[in-house]
Amino acid sequence: RGDGKNAQTLRARLTAAQLKSLEALPYGSLSAEDALAALEAEVARQREQDPTWRMTKRHVMATAWDPAWQAGTWVSHRHGERRQAQALRARLTDAEVKRLDALPFGEVVVSAEDALAAVESEVARQREQDPNWRMSKSHVMTTAWDPAWPAGSWVHTRRGNWKQAQAIRARMTAAHQERLYALPYGELVVSA
Repeated sequence: RGDGKNAQTLRARLTAAQLKSLEALPYGSLSAEDALAALEAEVARQREQDPTWRMTKRHVMATAWDPAWQAGTWVSHRHGERRQAQALRARLTDAEVKRLDALPFGEVVVSAEDALAAVESEVARQREQDPNWRMSKSHVMTTAWDPAWPAGSWVHTRRGNWKQAQAIRARMTAAHQERLYALPYGELVVSA
């Protein structure tokens, strides 16, 4: 925005639309309040269509200040333990940090404990109806984190003998591995 050589060089690289968006901004940086209000409205809008929607780092949205605001990048720069993220978070009020942290951002990471508890509960529910029920690789179920969680695939990627499965299991505790192998999974093969 300034008159310095660096500012002029950077402005020269902008498209006409980007330059118009820059000029529309109030002088100085975007307020956290404006950004958070726009982000919260976007979450509400997206979740009307998909209750499990989460913002990714690549998410772009239209705002009053930019028709293609890189909202995911704005959030990403304020998440995590990196020095830059901590410096940007330090500029926020406690209330703004809470609002930022409440945004559904990034991938949902499900712990082995939570996944196993959900799968074990599903096995119990299914076995009430069919005592011989076994989970298939294609089995999908509703969980707190996903209305269509691919539970069978989750089990499958941890039970095999290939490198990826072994690497995933290596990060699990012995107790979790024991519970994983106790699950009724796959086709029952009877030899002749």
